[in-house]
Amino acid sequence: MDYYNVPDTIETIYVGGGTPTALDDDLFLELLKIIKPYTGIVKEYTFEANPESLSKEKLEMMKRFGVNRISLGVQTTNDEILKSIGRKHTYEDVKTAISMARKIGFDNINADLIIGLPSVEKEQFKKDLDNLIGLGIDHISCYSLTVHPNTMFFIKGVSEPKEELSRDLYDYAEEFLKGKGFVHYEISNWAKPGRESLHNLTYWKDEHYYGFGMGAAGYLKETRYTNTKSISKYNAGKYINEEEHVTREDDKLYYLMLNLRTNRGIEFNDYIYRFGINFLEAHKETISRLVNQGLLLLDEERVFPTYDGMMVLDQIIMELSE
Repeated sequence: MDYYNVPDTIETIYVGGGTPTALDDDLFLELLKIIKPYTGIVKEYTFEANPESLSKEKLEMMKRFGVNRISLGVQTTNDEILKSIGRKHTYEDVKTAISMARKIGFDNINADLIIGLPSVEKEQFKKDLDNLIGLGIDHISCYSLTVHPNTMFFIKGVSEPKEELSRDLYDYAEEFLKGKGFVHYEISNWAKPGRESLHNLTYWKDEHYYGFGMGAAGYLKETRYTNTKSISKYNAGKYINEEEHVTREDDKLYYLMLNLRTNRGIEFNDYIYRFGINFLEAHKETISRLVNQGLLLLDEERVFPTYDGMMVLDQIIMELSE
């Protein structure tokens, strides 16, 4: 694989996973200059940011270089909880960051919330959503807390949220955000119409994408790859850590798993074009049963999950992949 053979037809760029705004201004500017040659026809250009490191200077630099979307790691708007999980920002920082971004001209801002943080019960989650809506946020991502070995939460003995609590909070987010005009377009993501993340939809449509940087993942030419997390190997040009050759059967499963995460679901013509198979005919009985159970919806063009279906997606995928 030619790692640097990047075409001039890139439509979206997402910088993050890692927080680039933590860089000093001179290094941040250098990063923007490195990316600049690939931004010619980009429709959506996102930078991840933490509220405490999103300065006026960085916002102005991003605007000058064509960045048009900001994704803020808010997590919660409760200062005591933020401090307890080691976050350096406050809710006041969140308000300041969003206000500055708006004044500089950013009209597409996402906020991440984590479901299941210690002490975040339903009342606090309600406050978090109320606060973000009050700040005019365009897109909200709600991710369940995942505790990985050897992380701060793991060492402190923090547990992942119980399934009942997660479902209760997702149910509230669904009802509340729908009432505010948001579309639940992917399991963990709600957006105002036209503010869906184009970049992330690339993943969920099972399309190809490049992954640059340590630990990044990509999918090109029937190969899914993950880059090394070793800076010495990366600097020596040994970028790839793992590669997976995606067979046709593998791709059918990936396509199923990813597309059914969204309100778009499986589009029949697209499936025929990609795999030469009539999805509806191949799974007619299973689809009929899942529709009757209230987990899927069906029209002439596609089959897609209901909200309840999104919440039990593993079950749906298992039944449709048999």
